[in-house]
Amino acid sequence: MNFKKSFKYLLKPKKVENTLFNQFSGAKRWIFNWGLDQRKQMWEKEKKRISLFDQNNELVHLKKGEDLAWLKEIHSQVLQQSLNDLDRAFVNFFNGLKKNIQIGYPKFKCKGMKDSFRYPQGVKVEEDKVWLPKIGWIKFKKTREIEGVIKQTTIIRERDNWYVVFSCEIEKDLPKVNIDPKKTVGIDLGLKYFANLAIGKDNHFVTIENPKYLRKALKKLQFLSKELSKKSKGGKNRYKARKKLSNLHCHLKNLRLDFFHKLALMIVKSHDIIGVEKMNIKAMMQGLKTLSRAISDAAWGMFLNCLKNKALEYGKNLYEVSSFLASTRKCSKCGEKNNIKLGQSRYFCECGQNIDRDLNAAINIKNLAVGASV
Repeated sequence: MNFKKSFKYLLKPKKVENTLFNQFSGAKRWIFNWGLDQRKQMWEKEKKRISLFDQNNELVHLKKGEDLAWLKEIHSQVLQQSLNDLDRAFVNFFNGLKKNIQIGYPKFKCKGMKDSFRYPQGVKVEEDKVWLPKIGWIKFKKTREIEGVIKQTTIIRERDNWYVVFSCEIEKDLPKVNIDPKKTVGIDLGLKYFANLAIGKDNHFVTIENPKYLRKALKKLQFLSKELSKKSKGGKNRYKARKKLSNLHCHLKNLRLDFFHKLALMIVKSHDIIGVEKMNIKAMMQGLKTLSRAISDAAWGMFLNCLKNKALEYGKNLYEVSSFLASTRKCSKCGEKNNIKLGQSRYFCECGQNIDRDLNAAINIKNLAVGASV
């Protein structure tokens, strides 16, 4: 079976190589903005669209101009990948309009925000060194072996460091796991507790604390955002303030990823059948600002993606239960559906069931997952 997996490593560039990284990411950003401006101008003046094929052809002539001769120093595929990203952004935007999904119109990129560039091919790896066309050999901190075939390589900047990300395609037989019905778990995600687990036939109840990284750092984020708003555009102080704010966001993202990977790995290694509930997170975030912020802080979607990938890699069975089955309202003992208030912590049923509402939901999810695996 083929599946995709990314491997991220810290690069160790010298001053000259660091300058080249800035040039390549800057050229990629410039081409994106040039392509976006060209599309906007053509639509506003002539009501016409220009295709990716035509823009790639114009890129060849663009590099021949005296003012833009510096583009010749950048690998051609890096520039083409920038136009591919632009075209994909427009495709997503128009598809969103057709499906009544809110996807923003492509925006111009600014310096220092998500600096990166990508090679679709031509990259070589030898031990702890990577060969990047038109840059050369760069050392990186090899913390684990690279698996599979490298399909594309992305160089990204986070904080003051540069990282290389290898997107690989791995072809291997999934491990044959003897499914043990006793090793089952139902997962009910929430806000008070990040996850409520109902484990095994005895429905052992385990709660995972919600780390609430955003809530803990909210005052600092608000302070840094206010400081940034006071700085004049184009000034060095504004750049420094934006960098501080960006560094804090990056730190919060890394904390979440570390928490998600460790939790997902623990669940997958300990259980053979895993049940989760499908969640319409976008619809849930349309309510109160405080509630939507708490849901955003929990980042359930990111965790579920991590859990799916690890379950696939380890050959475990993961089942997504439809939210229309009302796991919270349904009694896990008799199957009757009862109304339950948002602030109600206990679940009561006429059959005599008196149980924690989150445990009740987790048991329902687990039972449905076990039933689907039979």
